[in-house]
Amino acid sequence: MKLRCTPNSIRLRVRKSDLDVLQNQGEILASLNFGGGVQLRYALKTGPVKQPQAEYTDHQITITLPLESTKTWINSEQVSIEYHQAFAEGQSLHLLIEKDFPCRHTEEQDLKDTFFELAPKDETSC
Repeated sequence: MKLRCTPNSIRLRVRKSDLDVLQNQGEILASLNFGGGVQLRYALKTGPVKQPQAEYTDHQITITLPLESTKTWINSEQVSIEYHQAFAEGQSLHLLIEKDFPCRHTEEQDLKDTFFELAPKDETSC
């Protein structure tokens, strides 16, 4: 699972093996280690929510997806789940969870674990 953050936006790109784990175990976990026991953890899980939601607690970003719509997404050609999580302060957080495509600009070692069959045929995309 790949994490990309920009101001007020979180994007997760998941491989086929990640979705197998999500479907079978209900959660994918990953982390960034900074040494000295310090790490930023991030998780994608399913749960009893009506809309996707993100939380940040104890050095962990957790995005929870509704169980039924996640099952549909995993087992379809639907590429992404996108949601804008609104906050009381009038701000929002853009959430984008995508099936991972192979990058055309680098040699991909394990193409089978990406969603190469759903990738745009346009050679300029990555």
